[in-house]
Amino acid sequence: MMLVRSYLVEDKEIMVLDGTAGYMPGEAAIRLLTSRQGVGADRVLVFTGTQEIPSFTAFTKDGVREELTAADYRVLSHTKVNFEIRLTDCFVGRMREADAVDETAAC
Repeated sequence: MMLVRSYLVEDKEIMVLDGTAGYMPGEAAIRLLTSRQGVGADRVLVFTGTQEIPSFTAFTKDGVREELTAADYRVLSHTKVNFEIRLTDCFVGRMREADAVDETAAC
């Protein structure tokens, strides 16, 4: 199971998840997660660092990596989560499959 926190900021849904907890989602997994067939979101911030050196990677809903924006930092400073979403192992498996298909197509 994977825990995702969702924030509503300026009418946008932004998800934050931990990419160091055994699975770092790729672009295809992010597209599935943000689609309305998945959970749905406008942007995803993935924790990629350590407690000593925190860092994040930002993704658009199309799975494109971007630099963090000022709005992203505002989300990360929020202490109140609007929603906590628990992704089932089955859905995380679908995310992994989407990444595997995406990597195979790139070869």
